[in-house]
Amino acid sequence: MNPALTFIVLAVGLIALVLVVLCVALWRGAQAGALALQARDAARDNPGLANAAVYRDQLLDLEREFALGNLNDQELQIARDELSQRLLDDVGPAEPDVEASGAGTSAHTTAVAAARQPWVWLTALIVLVPVLSLVMYGLLGQPEALDPLALKQGTSKEAEVTPEKLTTMAAALSRRLEDEPNNVEGWVMLARVQRALGQFEPSGQSLRKALALSQDDNLAIDLAEVLAQQNAGNFAGEPWAIIQRVLKADSRHLNALFLAGSASYTESNYSAALRFWEHAREVVAADSPDAPELDRAISEAREKLGLAPAPAASNSSKVVAKPTDAPAAASEGRGVSASTQVQIRGRVSVAPELAGKVGPQDTVFVYATAVSGSRMPVAIVRTTVSALPFDFVLDDSTAMNPSAKLSSMAEVTVRVRVSKSGQAVPQPGDVTGSVSPVKLGSHNLSLIAKDVQP
Repeated sequence: MNPALTFIVLAVGLIALVLVVLCVALWRGAQAGALALQARDAARDNPGLANAAVYRDQLLDLEREFALGNLNDQELQIARDELSQRLLDDVGPAEPDVEASGAGTSAHTTAVAAARQPWVWLTALIVLVPVLSLVMYGLLGQPEALDPLALKQGTSKEAEVTPEKLTTMAAALSRRLEDEPNNVEGWVMLARVQRALGQFEPSGQSLRKALALSQDDNLAIDLAEVLAQQNAGNFAGEPWAIIQRVLKADSRHLNALFLAGSASYTESNYSAALRFWEHAREVVAADSPDAPELDRAISEAREKLGLAPAPAASNSSKVVAKPTDAPAAASEGRGVSASTQVQIRGRVSVAPELAGKVGPQDTVFVYATAVSGSRMPVAIVRTTVSALPFDFVLDDSTAMNPSAKLSSMAEVTVRVRVSKSGQAVPQPGDVTGSVSPVKLGSHNLSLIAKDVQP
């Protein structure tokens, strides 16, 4: 049975149970009320019967007193005679009473009406409870959940992450962290969302707040990457200092080794890159999903150095850097980072006729997206109009999401957007441009911002 049908069956069963309980309670209450009304009306129409009941109780009390020895035979007889005389005085001679007869007829009519009245309420309950339940579910519930196709479509839409959703998420996290400033996980999540939006400076600030609460080397490496992205991919200065510190404390830190090797390779320091990556290969398990990519990187670095390919599937046979060599090799690297050897290079500029619509401090985003489908960037770099024309490099080191890298695409659309607000979310008036399709490995790409966002 599918979930929607199960929900319907359970809902109908609960409504039926509620109706049964309410109807039984209403029916019993109405019957008891009708009987009480009849008894009250009967006592009002014939006071003698009521008085007789009172004197009967008093007679029983006299007999109990006699049985207990509190009265003798003579006293019991006298009390009975007095009680009988009072009863005769109260009841008096029977006379027909027209008003009492009319009142009795009225009481009978009322009792009959009360006995019939429950059917009206029962009918109203049987109709109103299901109707009101459906109305409340329509207003407060999720009727679309009863349609499997609609639910599937809704889920697929929710699964697609858009810049607008990321912006909303970042705003919600920021409000939450105002109340929970010591929430490490919250700061890390906010930093990742801001990084996905291309807000590298706020992302770095969020990571620094997380590091102030938790001295996690993985967070430090994330900070190094964000700082490099903020500097258009340049690892010189603090990013390299962070990598060296992490490797000095732990020479087998995998993320630090990856990052150091990528940065060294891009600046053509292939020997340093090889040492980092071969050391990382020692750490990575043979069945790790990172192993194939790391093997390809090692092979290309050896090829650049004119070395023979490393023996396949043999970690122990590879020439690896000693643990103490890692920080020293890290000090050799500075420059642009690249997570893999798959790159797209080109130059971005603004069309002359639109030069007046942009300012020197306007932010320039250059990014790659899938040719069709999601518009979420798989690689992005940022600069300013004052740096144009700008020679850009898109590769896996500039990925917004580690699970969606440039190297996973065969071809992409390369876009440029000049933003006055500095936000990754498109705004009216932004100057844009694109080239599509672009194959991975393309060089000398000319990207011109020549359109205005409506």
